[in-house]
Amino acid sequence: MNAAIKSKDDDMSFLVQEPEPLDTDADASPEPGGLVARVHAQLHDMVLKHEIPLGTPISERQLSLQLGVSRTPLREALRRLEGEGFIRRSRGVLEVRRISLEEFLDLLKIRKVLEAEAAGLAAGAIDAATIDDLRQRLTGLAEAERPDNHERVSLDLELHRTICAACGNESMARLIEELRRKSMLFAAPPPPQDFRASVAQHLALLDALAAGDSAGARQAMADHLDKTLANVLSRLLKR
Repeated sequence: MNAAIKSKDDDMSFLVQEPEPLDTDADASPEPGGLVARVHAQLHDMVLKHEIPLGTPISERQLSLQLGVSRTPLREALRRLEGEGFIRRSRGVLEVRRISLEEFLDLLKIRKVLEAEAAGLAAGAIDAATIDDLRQRLTGLAEAERPDNHERVSLDLELHRTICAACGNESMARLIEELRRKSMLFAAPPPPQDFRASVAQHLALLDALAAGDSAGARQAMADHLDKTLANVLSRLLKR
């Protein structure tokens, strides 16, 4: 089954990339921590947040202007993304790859195991100021008259990354980040059918983390991912 959910972002055009000679900027050095690494990280986040729509031709010109870099480091970063399987070349045009439902389900199952464990390890290890900030922003999102789904996705990403950073296992954190990025290639996350229930899941997770409740944090993360899957499948069945 290769069904996918489309968001309004799917209608955005990133235009077809224009062939141009490669420039020779000195700032294109691909060493770790250099410009190419920064652009690569920025593009990863744009893919994660669906700021580059799935299945839409990528415009090097537009990305170059948006990121404030020349074509050479941008092209090197795009080559890296292509090698990692996040973008692909279709009929000579680069676009963000869309994965199948089967692959998405497999990735989510693995994420559930790893992210629940990461949450358990991070319980009690995140400073109170960070938790309070996330809690206030989530509460504000829930209380908004017209909640912003893009902000919800950004907050969800920040919360998951905060947990990974505090879990004390760098290898696990890197693997979770990679799995999360790949799972986001299925579709732009649809707004939950009950937006405030989704926020409540995150708040319950924050409460367990703040209390140092490892078992509670594991369960809260597992419940959150189960409900995420249920939301996606529910949307598919209604198509």
